[in-house]
Amino acid sequence: MPLVTSIELLNAAEKGNYGVGAFNAINMETAQAIFEAAEEERAPFILQVTQTTLGYTEPEELVACIKALAEKSTVPMALHLDHGRSFQKVMQFLALGFTSVMIDGSLQEDGKAPRSWEENIEVTRKAVEAAHAIGVPVEGEFGMLGQIGKDLDKGSEALTDPDMAAKFVEETGIDILAVGVGTAHGLFKGTPYIDHDRLKEIDAKVKVPLVMHGSTGVADKDIQQGITEGIRKINYDTGIRVSFLESAAEEIKKIEKAWADADASGGVRKYDIRAILKPARAAMVEAVRDRMRVFMSSGKADVSGGNGRGADSAKIAEKAREAEIAKVLE
Repeated sequence: MPLVTSIELLNAAEKGNYGVGAFNAINMETAQAIFEAAEEERAPFILQVTQTTLGYTEPEELVACIKALAEKSTVPMALHLDHGRSFQKVMQFLALGFTSVMIDGSLQEDGKAPRSWEENIEVTRKAVEAAHAIGVPVEGEFGMLGQIGKDLDKGSEALTDPDMAAKFVEETGIDILAVGVGTAHGLFKGTPYIDHDRLKEIDAKVKVPLVMHGSTGVADKDIQQGITEGIRKINYDTGIRVSFLESAAEEIKKIEKAWADADASGGVRKYDIRAILKPARAAMVEAVRDRMRVFMSSGKADVSGGNGRGADSAKIAEKAREAEIAKVLE
Protein backbone atom coordinates (compact mmCIF):
# COMPACT_ATOMS: atom_id res chain seq x y z
CA MET A 1 0.00 0.00 0.00
CA PRO A 2 1.34 3.49 -0.81
CA LEU A 3 2.49 5.58 2.11
CA VAL A 4 0.08 8.10 3.62
CA THR A 5 0.87 11.09 5.82
CA SER A 6 0.84 10.96 9.59
CA ILE A 7 -1.83 13.64 9.82
CA GLU A 8 -4.23 11.51 7.77
CA LEU A 9 -3.84 8.70 10.29
CA LEU A 10 -4.11 11.01 13.29
CA ASN A 11 -7.19 12.81 12.00
CA ALA A 12 -8.90 9.43 11.60
CA ALA A 13 -7.79 8.53 15.14
CA GLU A 14 -9.30 11.77 16.42
CA LYS A 15 -12.64 10.84 14.90
CA GLY A 16 -12.45 7.29 16.25
CA ASN A 17 -10.94 8.24 19.65
CA TYR A 18 -7.96 5.87 19.52
CA GLY A 19 -4.19 6.24 19.39
CA VAL A 20 -1.82 5.46 16.54
CA GLY A 21 1.36 3.66 17.48
CA ALA A 22 4.64 5.10 16.21
CA PHE A 23 7.26 2.37 16.27
CA ASN A 24 10.98 2.76 15.63
CA ALA A 25 12.87 0.59 13.15
CA ILE A 26 16.65 0.30 13.08
CA ASN A 27 17.09 -2.71 10.77
CA MET A 28 15.26 -5.24 8.62
CA GLU A 29 14.09 -7.40 11.53
CA THR A 30 12.51 -4.56 13.49
CA ALA A 31 10.79 -3.22 10.37
CA GLN A 32 9.51 -6.70 9.46
CA ALA A 33 8.16 -7.19 12.98
CA ILE A 34 6.28 -3.88 12.96
CA PHE A 35 4.68 -4.59 9.59
CA GLU A 36 3.73 -8.14 10.59
CA ALA A 37 2.14 -6.94 13.83
CA ALA A 38 0.13 -4.32 11.94
CA GLU A 39 -1.14 -6.88 9.44
CA GLU A 40 -2.18 -9.26 12.19
CA GLU A 41 -3.89 -6.54 14.21
CA ARG A 42 -5.26 -4.68 11.17
CA ALA A 43 -3.93 -1.53 12.81
CA PRO A 44 -2.72 1.66 11.09
CA PHE A 45 0.71 2.72 12.27
CA ILE A 46 3.60 5.12 11.90
CA LEU A 47 7.03 3.66 11.27
CA GLN A 48 9.79 5.90 12.59
CA VAL A 49 13.49 6.28 11.97
CA THR A 50 15.65 8.47 14.17
CA GLN A 51 18.62 10.41 12.85
CA THR A 52 20.78 8.57 15.42
CA THR A 53 19.99 5.33 13.59
CA LEU A 54 22.24 6.60 10.82
CA GLY A 55 25.22 5.66 12.98
CA TYR A 56 24.23 2.02 12.41
CA THR A 57 22.29 1.84 9.14
CA GLU A 58 22.65 3.82 5.93
CA PRO A 59 19.32 5.64 5.46
CA GLU A 60 18.96 4.70 1.78
CA GLU A 61 19.32 1.00 2.63
CA LEU A 62 16.86 1.03 5.51
CA VAL A 63 14.32 3.13 3.63
CA ALA A 64 14.52 0.79 0.62
CA CYS A 65 13.72 -2.12 2.94
CA ILE A 66 10.81 -0.25 4.53
CA LYS A 67 9.35 0.78 1.19
CA ALA A 68 9.56 -2.82 -0.08
CA LEU A 69 7.60 -3.94 2.98
CA ALA A 70 5.11 -1.10 2.48
CA GLU A 71 4.46 -2.23 -1.11
CA LYS A 72 3.24 -5.59 0.21
CA SER A 73 1.34 -4.14 3.17
CA THR A 74 -2.44 -3.82 3.24
CA VAL A 75 -2.43 -1.50 6.25
CA PRO A 76 -2.18 2.32 6.07
CA MET A 77 1.14 3.60 7.38
CA ALA A 78 3.26 6.73 7.40
CA LEU A 79 7.05 6.94 7.31
CA HIS A 80 8.26 9.43 9.91
CA LEU A 81 11.53 11.06 10.93
CA ASP A 82 11.69 10.91 14.72
CA HIS A 83 13.67 13.60 16.56
CA GLY A 84 15.30 15.36 13.65
CA ARG A 85 17.47 17.96 15.35
CA SER A 86 18.37 20.22 12.45
CA PHE A 87 16.82 21.69 9.33
CA GLN A 88 19.42 19.84 7.26
CA LYS A 89 18.36 16.46 8.67
CA VAL A 90 14.71 17.22 7.97
CA MET A 91 15.58 18.03 4.37
CA GLN A 92 17.60 14.84 4.04
CA PHE A 93 14.64 12.71 5.10
CA LEU A 94 12.18 14.63 2.99
CA ALA A 95 14.41 13.82 0.02
CA LEU A 96 14.17 10.13 0.96
CA GLY A 97 10.39 10.29 0.57
CA PHE A 98 9.31 10.43 4.21
CA THR A 99 5.65 11.37 4.59
CA SER A 100 6.04 12.92 8.03
CA VAL A 101 8.90 14.59 9.91
CA MET A 102 9.65 15.72 13.42
CA ILE A 103 11.86 18.71 14.08
CA ASP A 104 12.93 18.54 17.71
CA GLY A 105 13.75 22.16 18.41
CA SER A 106 13.63 21.68 22.17
CA LEU A 107 17.26 20.50 22.23
CA GLN A 108 20.43 21.52 20.45
CA GLU A 109 21.81 19.28 17.69
CA ASP A 110 23.84 17.33 20.26
CA GLY A 111 20.55 16.21 21.82
CA LYS A 112 21.64 17.40 25.27
CA ALA A 113 21.64 21.16 25.76
CA PRO A 114 18.22 22.85 25.55
CA ARG A 115 17.41 25.40 22.88
CA SER A 116 15.87 28.71 23.84
CA TRP A 117 12.25 29.49 23.02
CA GLU A 118 13.39 31.74 20.17
CA GLU A 119 15.73 29.07 18.76
CA ASN A 120 13.01 26.42 18.93
CA ILE A 121 10.56 28.71 17.13
CA GLU A 122 13.10 29.58 14.43
CA VAL A 123 14.23 26.06 13.53
CA THR A 124 10.71 24.64 13.76
CA ARG A 125 9.16 27.34 11.59
CA LYS A 126 11.87 26.84 8.96
CA ALA A 127 11.22 23.07 8.85
CA VAL A 128 7.47 23.65 8.61
CA GLU A 129 7.85 25.98 5.64
CA ALA A 130 9.96 23.46 3.74
CA ALA A 131 7.83 20.40 4.55
CA HIS A 132 4.51 22.12 3.92
CA ALA A 133 5.74 23.19 0.48
CA ILE A 134 5.63 19.50 -0.50
CA GLY A 135 2.58 18.51 1.53
CA VAL A 136 4.36 16.81 4.41
CA PRO A 137 3.13 17.37 7.99
CA VAL A 138 5.51 18.35 10.77
CA GLU A 139 5.69 17.33 14.41
CA GLY A 140 7.28 19.79 16.81
CA GLU A 141 8.15 19.54 20.50
CA PHE A 142 7.66 21.98 23.32
CA GLY A 143 8.38 21.00 26.88
CA MET A 144 11.08 18.61 27.98
CA LEU A 145 10.84 14.84 28.23
CA GLY A 146 12.87 12.83 30.69
CA GLN A 147 15.95 11.22 29.20
CA ILE A 148 17.27 7.71 29.76
CA GLY A 149 18.00 7.22 33.45
CA LYS A 150 16.84 10.75 34.34
CA ASP A 151 13.12 10.67 35.08
CA LEU A 152 11.34 13.97 35.52
CA ASP A 153 10.11 14.88 38.98
CA LYS A 154 6.46 15.67 39.67
CA GLY A 155 5.59 19.24 38.97
CA SER A 156 8.83 19.90 37.10
CA GLU A 157 8.95 23.28 35.40
CA ALA A 158 10.28 21.45 32.34
CA LEU A 159 6.82 20.05 31.57
CA THR A 160 4.80 21.64 28.78
CA ASP A 161 3.03 24.86 29.72
CA PRO A 162 -0.46 24.84 28.13
CA ASP A 163 -0.54 28.55 27.24
CA MET A 164 2.96 28.50 25.80
CA ALA A 165 2.13 25.31 23.87
CA ALA A 166 -0.78 27.06 22.18
CA LYS A 167 1.48 30.00 21.32
CA PHE A 168 4.14 27.63 20.01
CA VAL A 169 1.69 25.94 17.63
CA GLU A 170 0.40 29.30 16.43
CA GLU A 171 3.85 30.77 15.79
CA THR A 172 5.37 27.73 14.09
CA GLY A 173 2.42 26.30 12.14
CA ILE A 174 3.19 22.71 13.16
CA ASP A 175 0.61 20.00 12.53
CA ILE A 176 1.40 17.75 15.51
CA LEU A 177 2.76 18.58 18.97
CA ALA A 178 4.89 16.39 21.24
CA VAL A 179 4.30 17.34 24.86
CA GLY A 180 6.07 16.76 28.14
CA VAL A 181 3.59 15.53 30.74
CA GLY A 182 5.81 13.22 32.78
CA THR A 183 7.04 10.56 30.37
CA ALA A 184 10.70 9.81 29.68
CA HIS A 185 12.70 8.23 26.90
CA GLY A 186 14.00 4.77 27.77
CA LEU A 187 13.00 2.92 30.92
CA PHE A 188 11.75 4.65 34.05
CA LYS A 189 13.75 4.30 37.25
CA GLY A 190 10.57 4.45 39.32
CA THR A 191 6.84 4.64 38.77
CA PRO A 192 5.89 7.06 35.97
CA TYR A 193 3.73 10.00 36.98
CA ILE A 194 1.57 11.37 34.20
CA ASP A 195 0.17 14.84 34.75
CA HIS A 196 -3.32 14.27 33.34
CA ASP A 197 -4.65 17.63 34.46
CA ARG A 198 -1.89 19.36 32.52
CA LEU A 199 -2.59 17.16 29.49
CA LYS A 200 -6.30 18.01 29.52
CA GLU A 201 -5.47 21.71 29.72
CA ILE A 202 -3.06 21.45 26.80
CA ASP A 203 -5.66 19.62 24.73
CA ALA A 204 -8.22 22.31 25.47
CA LYS A 205 -5.89 25.05 24.21
CA VAL A 206 -4.02 23.31 21.38
CA LYS A 207 -5.98 22.35 18.28
CA VAL A 208 -3.53 19.84 16.78
CA PRO A 209 -2.99 16.15 17.62
CA LEU A 210 -0.77 15.53 20.63
CA VAL A 211 2.08 13.03 20.95
CA MET A 212 3.24 10.95 23.90
CA HIS A 213 6.93 10.14 23.65
CA GLY A 214 8.49 7.61 26.00
CA SER A 215 5.48 5.32 26.50
CA THR A 216 7.51 2.26 27.51
CA GLY A 217 6.76 1.55 31.16
CA VAL A 218 3.72 3.84 31.30
CA ALA A 219 0.71 2.02 32.73
CA ASP A 220 -1.90 0.96 30.20
CA LYS A 221 -4.57 2.89 32.08
CA ASP A 222 -2.50 6.08 31.87
CA ILE A 223 -1.99 5.63 28.13
CA GLN A 224 -5.68 5.01 27.50
CA GLN A 225 -6.67 7.91 29.71
CA GLY A 226 -4.20 10.05 27.78
CA ILE A 227 -5.93 9.05 24.54
CA THR A 228 -9.20 10.43 25.91
CA GLU A 229 -7.29 13.63 26.73
CA GLY A 230 -5.96 14.31 23.24
CA ILE A 231 -3.01 11.98 22.73
CA ARG A 232 -3.20 10.61 19.19
CA LYS A 233 0.36 9.49 18.40
CA ILE A 234 2.14 7.25 20.88
CA ASN A 235 5.85 6.54 20.45
CA TYR A 236 7.08 3.10 21.45
CA ASP A 237 10.69 2.03 20.99
CA THR A 238 12.45 0.79 24.13
CA GLY A 239 9.90 -1.97 24.72
CA ILE A 240 10.64 -3.36 21.25
CA ARG A 241 14.36 -3.41 22.04
CA VAL A 242 13.72 -5.13 25.37
CA SER A 243 11.67 -7.88 23.72
CA PHE A 244 14.42 -8.43 21.12
CA LEU A 245 17.27 -8.57 23.61
CA GLU A 246 15.48 -10.76 26.15
CA SER A 247 14.59 -13.26 23.44
CA ALA A 248 18.10 -13.14 21.99
CA ALA A 249 19.59 -13.74 25.43
CA GLU A 250 17.43 -16.85 25.90
CA GLU A 251 18.36 -18.19 22.48
CA ILE A 252 22.06 -17.59 23.13
CA LYS A 253 21.78 -19.68 26.31
CA LYS A 254 20.30 -22.51 24.24
CA ILE A 255 23.07 -22.21 21.66
CA GLU A 256 25.77 -22.24 24.33
CA LYS A 257 24.26 -25.41 25.82
CA ALA A 258 24.10 -27.01 22.38
CA TRP A 259 27.76 -26.12 21.84
CA ALA A 260 28.72 -27.62 25.20
CA ASP A 261 26.81 -30.81 24.35
CA ALA A 262 28.48 -30.98 20.93
CA ASP A 263 31.92 -30.50 22.46
CA ALA A 264 31.25 -33.19 25.07
CA SER A 265 30.04 -35.71 22.50
CA GLY A 266 32.64 -34.92 19.88
CA GLY A 267 30.03 -33.35 17.61
CA VAL A 268 30.19 -30.22 15.50
CA ARG A 269 29.05 -26.83 16.69
CA LYS A 270 26.32 -25.12 14.64
CA TYR A 271 26.49 -21.41 13.87
CA ASP A 272 23.11 -20.18 12.65
CA ILE A 273 22.33 -16.51 13.21
CA ARG A 274 18.71 -17.18 12.26
CA ALA A 275 18.33 -19.25 15.41
CA ILE A 276 18.57 -15.96 17.31
CA LEU A 277 16.96 -13.54 14.89
CA LYS A 278 13.77 -15.46 14.10
CA PRO A 279 12.60 -15.89 17.72
CA ALA A 280 13.69 -12.33 18.51
CA ARG A 281 11.67 -11.01 15.59
CA ALA A 282 8.66 -13.02 16.74
CA ALA A 283 9.04 -11.50 20.21
CA MET A 284 9.03 -8.00 18.71
CA VAL A 285 5.87 -8.82 16.75
CA GLU A 286 4.07 -9.71 19.97
CA ALA A 287 5.38 -6.61 21.75
CA VAL A 288 4.04 -4.35 18.99
CA ARG A 289 0.73 -6.22 18.77
CA ASP A 290 0.22 -5.78 22.50
CA ARG A 291 0.72 -2.02 22.23
CA MET A 292 -1.64 -1.73 19.27
CA ARG A 293 -4.35 -3.30 21.39
CA VAL A 294 -3.61 -0.94 24.28
CA PHE A 295 -3.68 2.05 21.91
CA MET A 296 -7.09 0.79 20.69
CA SER A 297 -5.98 0.94 17.04
CA SER A 298 -6.50 -2.78 16.33
CA GLY A 299 -9.10 -3.29 13.63
CA LYS A 300 -8.95 0.35 12.53
CA ALA A 301 -6.94 -0.18 9.33
CA ASP A 302 -9.93 0.22 7.04
CA VAL A 303 -11.15 3.48 8.57
CA SER A 304 -7.86 5.30 9.10
CA GLY A 305 -7.37 7.32 5.94
CA GLY A 306 -5.46 4.88 3.76
CA ASN A 307 -7.96 2.50 2.22
CA GLY A 308 -10.77 5.02 1.95
CA ARG A 309 -9.27 6.85 -1.00
CA GLY A 310 -8.25 3.69 -2.88
CA ALA A 311 -4.85 2.29 -3.81
CA ASP A 312 -4.74 3.89 -7.27
CA SER A 313 -5.46 7.41 -6.07
CA ALA A 314 -3.01 6.95 -3.19
CA LYS A 315 -0.29 5.95 -5.65
CA ILE A 316 -1.04 9.00 -7.79
CA ALA A 317 -0.82 11.24 -4.73
CA GLU A 318 2.47 9.66 -3.69
CA LYS A 319 3.97 10.13 -7.15
CA ALA A 320 2.83 13.76 -7.17
CA ARG A 321 4.41 14.31 -3.76
CA GLU A 322 7.68 12.77 -4.97
CA ALA A 323 7.66 15.10 -7.98
CA GLU A 324 7.11 18.13 -5.76
CA ILE A 325 9.93 17.01 -3.45
CA ALA A 326 12.26 16.74 -6.42
CA LYS A 327 11.39 20.29 -7.50
CA VAL A 328 11.94 21.79 -4.06
CA LEU A 329 15.23 19.98 -3.50
CA GLU A 330 16.76 20.79 -6.90
